[in-house]
Amino acid sequence: MTDTSDETLSLALPWRMALAVLAGLLLAAGYALHPLWWAPWLAAPALIVAAGGGRGHAWLIGATAGAVSVTSVLGYYLGQSGLWLGTLIIVALRILSWGGAARFAVLAGRRLPAVWAMFVLPVFMAAIETLTLMVSIHGAAGSLAYSQMDVPAVIQVAAIGGVSLIVFIILLPGSFLGVWLVRRRAPLEITLAAGVLGAVAVAVGLYANERLAAPQGPAKVHATLIATDRFDIIATDWPEVWRIYAPQVAASARPGGVVVLPEKIALLDTVHVAVAVADLSTAARQTRATVVAGLEVHDGAVYHNRALIVGPDGRVAWYTKQRLVPGWEDRDVPGHAPLLIKVAGVPLGVAICKDMHIPSIGREYAGATGVMIVPAWDFGQDSWMGARMTALRGVEGGYAVARSVRNGLVGAYDNTGRIIAEAPSGPGMTVVEADVPTQIRPTFYARFGNVFGLACIAALVILICTLVRRRAQANVATRGGIVPVHASKD
Repeated sequence: MTDTSDETLSLALPWRMALAVLAGLLLAAGYALHPLWWAPWLAAPALIVAAGGGRGHAWLIGATAGAVSVTSVLGYYLGQSGLWLGTLIIVALRILSWGGAARFAVLAGRRLPAVWAMFVLPVFMAAIETLTLMVSIHGAAGSLAYSQMDVPAVIQVAAIGGVSLIVFIILLPGSFLGVWLVRRRAPLEITLAAGVLGAVAVAVGLYANERLAAPQGPAKVHATLIATDRFDIIATDWPEVWRIYAPQVAASARPGGVVVLPEKIALLDTVHVAVAVADLSTAARQTRATVVAGLEVHDGAVYHNRALIVGPDGRVAWYTKQRLVPGWEDRDVPGHAPLLIKVAGVPLGVAICKDMHIPSIGREYAGATGVMIVPAWDFGQDSWMGARMTALRGVEGGYAVARSVRNGLVGAYDNTGRIIAEAPSGPGMTVVEADVPTQIRPTFYARFGNVFGLACIAALVILICTLVRRRAQANVATRGGIVPVHASKD
């Protein structure tokens, strides 16, 4: 089925650029550290209408939207990294991504039936998301998917396709609307496209309802999350640190539960590590709870960002953070293995902060644990985003999350990403208590990883080859004196 109409929306370039800026602002609201969930849904039609509402300039329109989209986090990137080069790379990649997405969306909108053309923008950006999380040291940090963390019905698809599928779902309805507005389609063609979109919406709704309505199971572990922002830097005086934390641990811990303290509550050498282990072991034994504390430890030459786990039976375990923050943890040596512990007979996974920005690390625990224990340390302004990135790993992997954090949101989240309990850390002592469900719920994404994203990459390659072939055929036809209906400067 092909388009038989030659009527195309036509807008003057200034109006198209204005729409491009609007699309960029909507995307910026979606990429923000505390985003507006609805904004990126409206960005796609604005972008496609801007890019396809005239001859030429499609890439420029998309690039403009991409440049504007990064404005909401530009100051954050510069402030945390302090590196112009790294920030410029992020800006350049955003510009190239949205420029390419607009270019191919317009080409497809003019040369393919609507039922196929509407998938181009979502597939393109889902492919970009997949490539990013596979090659970036920051994993899935910065994904547009996190804009939907306040909409549980949307994020459940992460259990199938991770952040890539969420981004696909966000952009698909707007892409359909944009394709429809730019080029007036035959009624039967647009009806077919609308039917396919409706089928996708129904499938997503039914799947989300099934996950959200599923019982969490009766088994729970009591998590006591304790944090304070009293120490601006990594303290080196262990007795002072423990003087602050010890009374709250003694007062709040429950027998058979787990107490979680934040990341890097102290920097200790081998001598003071032994003292810390003894103090935490005493607390665990007296409260009959498992205590987890984030520490940076060193032997004078080698540094590690670690989590110390002490059980009420005296057993001690260590986990070493696998994914370190560039520029902030350059002296630390990363770990290379996950860690599972047992609390009251229940297997719990342990990870530290940025580990949970990385879907592949999150999948290491899927199917083996029902709860992830996460000491963390955020930057304050990214507190909402830090908590939600971690919670989304739980949706992807099918487990709950208990996260104790400095300069952030202390909280517990179930395996659908919903908040069980949450409170901001502060200069005083923040204590969050939650009965966290321990049900192990393996997901498709946990088993098969980025299958959906890889399929989008493959589809994008096929699309490019198809469009190149059609353009070559159009050029041949033009040289022969025949002007095809779908030929365009885009």
